[in-house]
Amino acid sequence: MTLRQAQGKRPGDRLRSFAHHVCDPATRERLIDPLIADLQFEHAQATRAGRPWRARRLRWSACLAFWKTLGLWATRSAAVGARAWASADDHAMGRTLGYSAAIIMALVFLLALMPLAAVLQRADVHPRSLSFLYVVPQAIPIAMAFGLPLGILVGLRGRPATSRIGWSVIGLACVCTALAFVVCAWVLPETNQAFRESLFNPPRLLARGANELTFGELSTRLAELKRQDRLHDTSPFLFSYHARLAASAAPLIWGIFALVLSSVTRRTLLSTLSFVVAGVTYIAVASFIIDGSGTFYPWLPLRFVIWLPNALFALMTLALWMASRRSSGGTRSFS
Repeated sequence: MTLRQAQGKRPGDRLRSFAHHVCDPATRERLIDPLIADLQFEHAQATRAGRPWRARRLRWSACLAFWKTLGLWATRSAAVGARAWASADDHAMGRTLGYSAAIIMALVFLLALMPLAAVLQRADVHPRSLSFLYVVPQAIPIAMAFGLPLGILVGLRGRPATSRIGWSVIGLACVCTALAFVVCAWVLPETNQAFRESLFNPPRLLARGANELTFGELSTRLAELKRQDRLHDTSPFLFSYHARLAASAAPLIWGIFALVLSSVTRRTLLSTLSFVVAGVTYIAVASFIIDGSGTFYPWLPLRFVIWLPNALFALMTLALWMASRRSSGGTRSFS
């Protein structure tokens, strides 16, 4: 056996090799190397003294100490990185995250309270606090779609349009979109069904409607109705399917729109018109999704009507981006 192979069998060598890939040199020198050196020294003494159980105990305790130390270092590094990320570029992302969270929470409360108040006027629901929690998931996707772009516009006001800010905002919008998709796909159907059943005393088992089905169940139901040639019965299921998908994608599309709009520094006719159209679209899409009356344009397929606000915002984003490139001489809008 070579010296290299013998050294490779020392306790702690694998832990040191792992730390070499994840920790910076200062952390390894200050925290990891002393821990491994103590382990190897005490383990060698226990082995020479013929105390195998003590040697095993030392290995386990050192392993636990290593992962505890690594966890504390990772937590501290993440906290330092988060503070640096939030405070960079004159606290641009810290302000954006704070304003977005505050607006989203306020909208969730209001959008959940409105339908609950309407139901309480017609039915005696108990307990009301649990019923309020049931309707909260309905409000989350819409609140994110409206609250995130508003938070971006307020948080980035007067801040430089740097590449770091741009990618951070896009990442935040992707997180909101993923969360909205999870809520729309799995959480919303279950809470809707629980809320409907809680309206009866004692609670009843009710057949699930379109809004109480997951995306997979909706696809199965639509395929079944098409096989039975019952296309006139597919409207509520198509509406629920595409409305929830569009609401899930809205935070990303509208967040990027707000990001590009915030980079337009001059108050041109285009930016003013974009603000007006955005405000009208906000009101229209909110009324359309919340109302869900089933009255749609006969000359346009239902799924296109539902995706129209997102498409409009995407087109406005492209128009603003191209205008900002022309005004900056063809350079990138985020430098």
